[in-house]
Amino acid sequence: MSAIRINQLRHTYAMKNKTVTAVDDVTLDIGDNEFFTLLGPSGCGKTTTLRCIAGLEQPTSGSIELGGVVVVSDRVLVPTHRRDIGMVFQDYAVWPHMSVFENVAFPLRIGRKLRRAEIAERVEQALDLVNMSQYIDRRATQLSGGQQQRLSLARALVRQPKVLLLDEPLSNLDAKLREQMRSELRLIQQRIGITTVFVTHDQVEALSLSTRIAVMSGGRVVQEGSPREIYLEPNSEFVANFVGATSFVAGRVLSSSPVALTVGTELGTLSCRPQPDVRTGASAIVALRPESLVVTDKPTQGDNCFAGEVELSLFVGDGVDYRIKVGDQSLRARGSARVQFVAGDTVYVTAAADDCVVLLADPDGAEAARDATDVAAGDVESDR
Repeated sequence: MSAIRINQLRHTYAMKNKTVTAVDDVTLDIGDNEFFTLLGPSGCGKTTTLRCIAGLEQPTSGSIELGGVVVVSDRVLVPTHRRDIGMVFQDYAVWPHMSVFENVAFPLRIGRKLRRAEIAERVEQALDLVNMSQYIDRRATQLSGGQQQRLSLARALVRQPKVLLLDEPLSNLDAKLREQMRSELRLIQQRIGITTVFVTHDQVEALSLSTRIAVMSGGRVVQEGSPREIYLEPNSEFVANFVGATSFVAGRVLSSSPVALTVGTELGTLSCRPQPDVRTGASAIVALRPESLVVTDKPTQGDNCFAGEVELSLFVGDGVDYRIKVGDQSLRARGSARVQFVAGDTVYVTAAADDCVVLLADPDGAEAARDATDVAAGDVESDR
């Protein structure tokens, strides 16, 4: 049985005398114990979808089931407090006038008849799960940002819900703490085996945490799959550009077969990974990930080796980020930290055929992807 089943969900609202579609015909099937991520730029509909699951938004149409029970349909609307969920908000929403214990205990005291000893036991278990037991008597105002995030997570888990909903819970943390909390969050989810729906615009969070990802744009799911599928096999220029750094090379398909595909481009002829839906003569885009490009000072044998000039060379610790000019094309590449070429050096860039992903040309894809990336880079999130 699916933990969450969403069918043809649609949500519209009025704004300045016009109707805005926030969620447009979204259908998802999320299994038990999955860590499922809704990924996309600001305004793509991911937070609105999450809020519909939580009961904080009433969708215009469609249905939602939690554990086989219909909570949203044209005839049913189960209120939030009767849905078996826990939720962590972006701003944590801890009560500053309460202690850590009182914050976590609050959901157990609302509409429930639990003995005081049982409440204390459940609170201690939840705090132990997030490594916060030592702060049980501390005021919420005396906690750091990371500790408040853990407190909010403990409060969401204390009811032992079937589903955990996370709305950008790491976005307010600094980079080092965010990396630490990513690992801890996944370990907690695996330990208790809870179905989790995670909303983020951060590709690293999505790729590292998820069992499956739904990439959203314009209120729709544009690709769904495992992190590896989303990153290595994007189905559009939008997905390839939003999920990871990518160089795009325009061209035309010269030949296509089940075992080989060649594309004529400004760089020259590229041997690429076969694609069954790409036909000879079609306009196409070749997507190249920086880490798949090998940068050397001498040409290599075989296909897909091109001479270029280093435009930019940035040492980033575990590697060197390059911008390399090949003809009129600028390519992004990641080289070894052991050798660093500098601006003006002549280098050779090589790409394996399996790392050259061919996408059918989409006249709107590049602009949409650039806009989405710009918004995400600005850490702006207002999904209404």
